[in-house]
Amino acid sequence: MTSLSGIQPSLNQTSLLSEATSAPSTLDQAKKKSPELKEAFQDFVAGTFYKQMFKSLRSAQNKPAYFHGGQAEEMFQAQLDQQISEDLAKGQGSAFSDTLFSAFSRQMNAQSVKSLESAPSVIP
Repeated sequence: MTSLSGIQPSLNQTSLLSEATSAPSTLDQAKKKSPELKEAFQDFVAGTFYKQMFKSLRSAQNKPAYFHGGQAEEMFQAQLDQQISEDLAKGQGSAFSDTLFSAFSRQMNAQSVKSLESAPSVIP
């Protein structure tokens, strides 16, 4: 069994603290380098907005008295609304998501800084 004094020099040689102090800038760089994260965020935010908008619009309409297709028509309309909202989110969703994504990334950076400051030190 190795003693702790033998392990201590190898811990001092690691760059754990230098990586921990540069984490917020690393996260900021990761945000710029990962368009797939921004695209997923855009699809979620804008897609949710457009889905709720179509849901509200459909609920405000009254069903016609004679030419209503019943449950099949409602299912088709729901699927059509979902497809349209996904297409709108991909094409025009940046209008909603860019501001929210920058606020989200600032909040994530602030939380990572706070967690690094509250983390116990590795080296005594």
